[in-house]
Amino acid sequence: MLDYVKLITDAAYRSTAEDVQKLRDAGWKEEQIAEAVYITAMFAFFNRVADAFGVPSQDYLGTGKLTP
Repeated sequence: MLDYVKLITDAAYRSTAEDVQKLRDAGWKEEQIAEAVYITAMFAFFNRVADAFGVPSQDYLGTGKLTP
């Protein structure tokens, strides 16, 4: 699933029916695959909006507000 999400993040237009079938064959359900795509797309959307408006990075790891 993580490889598929990376593909969607980097180049969604390269996703194929075979990529999705591999997930099904690995035991992922349709709902889980769809949810992964939706979440990935929403993160990309919000990041692009933040970048467009110049919202600075919060650097949570650097400030210790979030553990790795």
